[in-house]
Amino acid sequence: MPLIVDGHVHAYPATVFESARTWAAQRDETWWADCVAPTDRPSIQGWADLDQLLRDMDAAGVDQAVMLGWYWQHQTTCEENNQWMARWRRAHPDRLRAFAAVNPAAGRTAIDQTRRWLDDGFNGIGELLDRVQGFRYADSTFAALAELARRYDVPCNLHVTDPLLDQRPGMQPTPLADFTTLATTFPDNTFILAHLGGGLALDPGHRLPPNLYFDTAAVPLIYAPTCYRQAINTVGIDRVIFGSDYPLRVYPRRGPTPDFSRQIDAIRGTDLTPTEFDAIMGVNLLTLLARD
Repeated sequence: MPLIVDGHVHAYPATVFESARTWAAQRDETWWADCVAPTDRPSIQGWADLDQLLRDMDAAGVDQAVMLGWYWQHQTTCEENNQWMARWRRAHPDRLRAFAAVNPAAGRTAIDQTRRWLDDGFNGIGELLDRVQGFRYADSTFAALAELARRYDVPCNLHVTDPLLDQRPGMQPTPLADFTTLATTFPDNTFILAHLGGGLALDPGHRLPPNLYFDTAAVPLIYAPTCYRQAINTVGIDRVIFGSDYPLRVYPRRGPTPDFSRQIDAIRGTDLTPTEFDAIMGVNLLTLLARD
């Protein structure tokens, strides 16, 4: 039976989330603090350390998870994030993979440190969000990172916001045309656009380059369950990747704790064929990661 692989997970040591705003203030990571521990609205962020992550994976039948770095404002925080992901990956190499956190605005330092993590066995780069991290995808700093990813043949995961959600708290506008331009500018790179590419994967009116893939992170908060079928019909069976955005509580009204099972059960409850289900839930991502 094909593996279930979650391609979009964030996890933190308890020392980070026990006092999230204090931890963030010490590192000047204001965006992260406002996203995960806002002061003006209830948070839907769950929290999970290594042990909780593995327990929840076991409970939901998730075989492997890809830990993504956050789109930190400072490269020093990216390095801290990478260090704890590296420890966890080494402790559980059969269960956990990692994408390197990086801020391209840090220039050569960012490139050199990312190269070190790819040499260490990380399977990709991201999650990135240019407007928070202080760079643009048209910058030479990002071009250097794209060249590194191309050399190692690993994908980059990019955060994308649906334009309809731009005005919600914690949302940063990410013009969708930027990503089609990016994919054509770097045709030999592979990009995974988070959150179904902010709706790109649901709109047959877009002509999408073949090096764009789309994960399903947080989509229960945004789209109807029909989005999985719609995405397959729009971009093809091999370009949709399961991601949960764990430990975000993507069904916040169903309980105070995060899990994987609700979204997996929702996907099972759609009209996907077994082949389509297996492709989304692991085959597509493992095919991408096998290249490196």
